[in-house]
Amino acid sequence: MTAQPLAVTAHLAGPIALPGGPLALDSLLAAQVAIRDGIPPALTPEAIVPIEIPIEREPGARFHLASFSVSEVERYEGRHLNRRFPVEEAQALGRGRVRNYRVSAGAGKSYRIPMETQHLESDMVRWWCIGEIQPIRELLAMVGHLGKKRSTGLGRVERWVVEPCETWEGFPVLLDGRPLRPLPPDWPGLGLDVMTEVRTLTYPYWDGRGRQLVAVPG
Repeated sequence: MTAQPLAVTAHLAGPIALPGGPLALDSLLAAQVAIRDGIPPALTPEAIVPIEIPIEREPGARFHLASFSVSEVERYEGRHLNRRFPVEEAQALGRGRVRNYRVSAGAGKSYRIPMETQHLESDMVRWWCIGEIQPIRELLAMVGHLGKKRSTGLGRVERWVVEPCETWEGFPVLLDGRPLRPLPPDWPGLGLDVMTEVRTLTYPYWDGRGRQLVAVPG
C-alpha cells in the first residue's frame, strides 16, 4: 500500500487531560500494533521489542514522518482526583489481630489531587503524517480515549477521521520553521529561535538511552 500525505483528526466527546503536552501519533500507533499483535509491555529498556507502524520514516530512518498533536484550547477546567480509603468496608472485613490501618500513607492512603483539563476548540485533536491510510484507520479504530485519566471518561473519542490532505513546505514535521515533533537541531528548514530540549527522538519516548538535544514544539 502506498504512503500518502494524511490529516488525522480525533473528534472528542468532552474535555481531555494532557499534563505531558502534545500526543505523539507514532507512539499511539505503535501501542495499538503491540496490542493487536500481543506484544507485552516493555518494563525495562532491555525488553523493548522493535515495532513498525504504517508511517514512512525520514531518509535517515531515525524517526517517522508524523507530527505531534495540534489543538486549540477553548477553556481550562480545574478538577480533583479523589481517593478515599473504604474505612467501613475495612472494619467489616477486619479479623483477628487487625486493630488499625494507616490511611495517611502507603497503599491505603487517601488523596485529593488537583488536575487541569482542557476543553478544545471544536473538540478536535489533529495530526499530520505520511502513511498508509487504511492500516492507520484500522489501528486508530482501536483507540477509544486519549490523554491521561481515561478511566474517568476524559478524552473520549467519538470518531476518527483519516483523510488525504494538501502539503506545505516541511510537511508533516515542520510548519513555518517551527517543529511539529522533536527534530534534530540540524533538520532542514528549522527556524533559528526554536526551543531545544534533551529528549528521545522517537518512540518509546520513555527510553532514556537515546536522549539527545532536539528541537521541540513551542
